[in-house]
Amino acid sequence: MSSFACATGLLLLPAFAAAQNAKPQVAEDVFKNIKVLRGASAENFNQGMHLISGALGVECEYCHVERDFVSDDVKKKDIARDMITMTADLNRRMFKGEAVVTCYTCHRGHPIPVAVPELPAGEYFKEPPPPPAMPTAAEVLSKYITALGGEQNLRKITSRVITAQQNIPTGPGGVIPTPATVEILQKAPNLVLRTAKTKDLTQLSGADAKGPWVQDARGRVNAPAIELERIRETRNADFYEPLDIAKTFPKLTVEGKEKIGMNEAYVVVGVPADGIAVRMYFDTKTGLLLRKSTLTPTPSGPSPYQVDYSDYRDNGHGVKYPHVIQMEPAGTRTEIATHSTIRISKIQENVAIDDSKFTRPPSVDRGGKKKQ
Repeated sequence: MSSFACATGLLLLPAFAAAQNAKPQVAEDVFKNIKVLRGASAENFNQGMHLISGALGVECEYCHVERDFVSDDVKKKDIARDMITMTADLNRRMFKGEAVVTCYTCHRGHPIPVAVPELPAGEYFKEPPPPPAMPTAAEVLSKYITALGGEQNLRKITSRVITAQQNIPTGPGGVIPTPATVEILQKAPNLVLRTAKTKDLTQLSGADAKGPWVQDARGRVNAPAIELERIRETRNADFYEPLDIAKTFPKLTVEGKEKIGMNEAYVVVGVPADGIAVRMYFDTKTGLLLRKSTLTPTPSGPSPYQVDYSDYRDNGHGVKYPHVIQMEPAGTRTEIATHSTIRISKIQENVAIDDSKFTRPPSVDRGGKKKQ
């Protein structure tokens, strides 16, 4: 698993998964009273709803009856349907079906869109400065590997035990942050076991020779139910992920520079052979990775997700590792307004870990009996 998989992948897997279906399901196969998003993928339907609530800055009950989302008793639900139809029609007629116009295009976090320009309106006639010369993606990645400690030191580490604290997202939409102690075992080339313990529950997830897996609240063990998550977790299980970026992303482009907090960063966009593009932000001075961001397709438009890395430290073997990792939102399938921070308290490197530790647990049925 990579230096950062604990943040971008298995550390954040929800404590539930469903068996994958041979044929992808659409919204009306899974949810009731679907009128304007018929035919949309059921996989990311809920995240699309979270995206709408975030775009308007409202709770689900703004359009839905509490605990009875099927009901049409809230009239704003019909207005929302009209708006979904309008944006779909605009995108179909004007943008060849691409999700260019979304709820956020007009609402920007407000239930009622702002129609009057705010003043001052800006400096329209100020000529922009010429764009600065950019390094190549290969040069940015080379500086990153050097900043971490160099390839030779990275490959000398073959296992890792991480102890951390995190308020993990629980409850509907992940809106209830629950304090947890997290332990992650990692072993090259791609073995992972993650255990998160709260006062009332234990979450297990990991990766073995068959790929990533997650155990849900009822004890069932499956691969991640959503294909994009399976791709992401397979990638994150690579212990030497920083060294394999160029292999993971056949197309790498430096798009410019942006500010991340007080730091200036080169923006490198990586396009994998499968999955979705990843934007990586590398500090222009230190070379270290500051942020990763992705846009996940949903029926309501692209859903943003970003992970920030800071407090890099050498744990004794000449390799730096981020000890503070922040997620916005808290997970790839949580409400947009959620967030979560991982604070690593201890890292042990080159610890002897038997491969049997990474064997996925047996799956159990609803009654708690082992499946035969």
